[in-house]
Amino acid sequence: MSPVTAASPDAEAATAALPRTTPALLSRTAVGLVLTLALVKGLSVFAEPDVWWHLRTGDRLRATFDLLAPDPSAGFADRDYTATQWLPEMVASAAYSVGGMGAVLWLRAASVLALVALVYVVGRRYAGRLPSAVAAGLALVGAGGGLNPRPQLVSFILFALTLHACLSMLRDRRPRWWLVPVFWVWACCHGLWTFGLALGVLLLTAALVDPRTRPTRPEAVRLAGLWLACLVAVALTPLGPRLLLTPFQVAGNASTIADEWRATPLNNVFAWAALVQLLVCVVAWSRGRRRPLLWELALLAFAAFCTLWMWRLVPLGSIAVTPLVAAAFQSGLTARREPWTRPERRGLVAFCAGALVVGALASAGLGGKAAAYPSDMGPVDRALGELPRHSVVLDDFGISGWLLWAHPDLTPVADLRGEIYSSQHLADYTATLRVEPGWKDFVARVHPDVALVARDSALGDALVHRLGWHRVAATADFVLLAPGDR
Repeated sequence: MSPVTAASPDAEAATAALPRTTPALLSRTAVGLVLTLALVKGLSVFAEPDVWWHLRTGDRLRATFDLLAPDPSAGFADRDYTATQWLPEMVASAAYSVGGMGAVLWLRAASVLALVALVYVVGRRYAGRLPSAVAAGLALVGAGGGLNPRPQLVSFILFALTLHACLSMLRDRRPRWWLVPVFWVWACCHGLWTFGLALGVLLLTAALVDPRTRPTRPEAVRLAGLWLACLVAVALTPLGPRLLLTPFQVAGNASTIADEWRATPLNNVFAWAALVQLLVCVVAWSRGRRRPLLWELALLAFAAFCTLWMWRLVPLGSIAVTPLVAAAFQSGLTARREPWTRPERRGLVAFCAGALVVGALASAGLGGKAAAYPSDMGPVDRALGELPRHSVVLDDFGISGWLLWAHPDLTPVADLRGEIYSSQHLADYTATLRVEPGWKDFVARVHPDVALVARDSALGDALVHRLGWHRVAATADFVLLAPGDR
């Protein structure tokens, strides 16, 4: 048979005419397997530098709930820190205070499981159990590089939920007003709410332009009103209208200091999986007889843009293209799509609930080994603890998050929250890490009491052999240095 896109009436008629469905044992096993893999991924060891400063910010917010204030640890910052991710930071901080890193690991496992289950549900709109499970598995791999215990996990879940709502509205043209509180919560969690709003506006625009999907004028007004209401909800969070601009302010310095804000490197399995998803859609459409709807083309273009434009957006691209991938796989089967029934929904919920219980038991035992970065910091930790308050630490950028969490009374020269530092300060700092011309002047200007750098770093070698610094403590990965006169 010729492949068709399952979103169309022709596709639904074609699949309904097929004599049988995929064997139930095979399809249910596939669903169970992909959800199990999601749980395993959520419980796996992570090496995420950002988790530490998010925990530290959560601790501070639970004590003061001051969302816009200078950070006492950031002595070299030239602007206040805006806590745009306060809600998940406070939740993670509270969880850590109760169950340590094991509780944080469970939150991550629950989030990854919820994301994959939701992506599967999105796929089921246009495909059967087996194609949807395969598509969800590809999305799990494609998004895998970003599935660490950070607030962005909330963004991935809410983005998938927004995609699900958008597909529903494309079908019946009725606004989902529950998205308004969803966007309010989203704006309290992470800045990627902007892409959820962009997706909704893009798909609405595509539906309006295409005569095959064009809503009536009253329907279009109501749908446009929904997205305007979502934008208003963002402006009504505790941070107020200033939140509308903070995603762009964060992006200003981020690309100069963090790889995840740069163009996607096509040398890893995550990018490959996302590209495979895009390719599957293109091949299926090229073999089909029906011309894709404009919103389908827009969704594919949106996914491709996210995948290729920025490394941190690959998960969004992988999630966005999932319904198209599921439909493409379904079109290649000689079996009809199973109906999305209440027993299946109940079974999915029951499986996830059981997985969460298993995850809670596993995370309690894995908590102490959950974080692989940094490891075995004991000697350096003790030496840092003996320093006077507000001592200046010339820190390696990657270790700055742990430094903020473990020793909030010290002052790092720079940290992972690049938006609070001036562009010039960050440029001088990164040049110093690479021992480029002017590095000695920067060291003299910040006047550090110690330096915490990687053992094999160019800066560490230069401090020892060119400025006469000496080793105070060391681990397998890092070394703590002090000037020769101290």
